[in-house]
Amino acid sequence: MSRNKIWVFLALAFLWSWVSWFIGLDYLKGGINQESISTFIIFFFVGVYGPTISAVVTTLFFDGPKGFFELIKKLFVWKVPFKSYLYIIILPILFVSIGIVLYRYFIGEIGNFDKMACLLIPTVLLAGSYAGPLGEELGWRGFLLPEFQKTFSNLKSAIFIGLIWFVWHIPLFFAPFGTLVSGGPISFVPVVTYFVMLICLSIIITWLVVNSRGSVLIAVLFHLSINAGIALLFYPELSLNFKNVHLLSGAGIFVFTVFLVAKNKLGTSVTKG
Repeated sequence: MSRNKIWVFLALAFLWSWVSWFIGLDYLKGGINQESISTFIIFFFVGVYGPTISAVVTTLFFDGPKGFFELIKKLFVWKVPFKSYLYIIILPILFVSIGIVLYRYFIGEIGNFDKMACLLIPTVLLAGSYAGPLGEELGWRGFLLPEFQKTFSNLKSAIFIGLIWFVWHIPLFFAPFGTLVSGGPISFVPVVTYFVMLICLSIIITWLVVNSRGSVLIAVLFHLSINAGIALLFYPELSLNFKNVHLLSGAGIFVFTVFLVAKNKLGTSVTKG
């Protein structure tokens, strides 16, 4: 593990993202209106690409064009076990479905099932691909994960990235959107739940990547599927409470993560280099 590479990567990623987001948040100080929110959205999307931009710049600086092309190639590793693609589809739907069930039993009505919502899936996936998945995964799982794996086990690497991932999101806690705790008062339980979810999701994504030949494409697709919350599309009356449903889905995410760790599904190998 090259500590210099990691520190440079983290410094650039946080600087790019946090400066962009704080500039965007500054435009909202005078109140949320069409002009201020439109400006914030621009800086939000610019900031989201901090990890990917940092991964590219850091790799070019330390490893040159050859390292850059090796990094980019990870986005196109699609020949992976078919079950990886099944996990991308099934797991996020399962997690959100658990959240919907918990919402029904502990919070309130979920409304009617809209079978025609399936027509919205392509649009939601296309719109979601430009945010977190492409902006983050080349950095977190394409660059940072292999660097950590040179010294730490897959599990420890995933936990470290999960911690970094959580801290990186903090400015968005005070934004209208961007995380599951954005857009309202910051309180202890949602923040802790969100923290645990990111650690667990980092472990799950690492498991998928490790078992998919290091494919960042798989990480991007899973991240996209998680963000899309496809199961929620079929219950439009829950649209205003989607954050609560996603937070409740953390129960399923946590249980599945415990299963992965208990069964040592991530493996214990450390990549030397």
